[in-house]
Amino acid sequence: MVNENKKDFNAMMKNNKDMPKIQIVEDEKTIKKYGGTKMFFAPPLYYDELMKKVPKGKLITVSQIRNYLAKQNKADFTDPMTAGIFINIVA
Repeated sequence: MVNENKKDFNAMMKNNKDMPKIQIVEDEKTIKKYGGTKMFFAPPLYYDELMKKVPKGKLITVSQIRNYLAKQNKADFTDPMTAGIFINIVA
């Protein structure tokens, strides 16, 4: 990442940016790709909490984390862009 020495990753992780929230997707291509219309936006702390629960030595994937969050929040899928960003922040 550019200018990492100037970024406060703890502040970024605690910034919820109006999340959690569910957005209804109307784009047919997205609905077909992800299998539904309800997209969940999870704040960075949700990812952090889940990743801390993974036992040392156990491997889980981003997809497993995203699927879990979607199911727990009664959504069809999670936003892939924020998931990728937030997992890099908390990792």
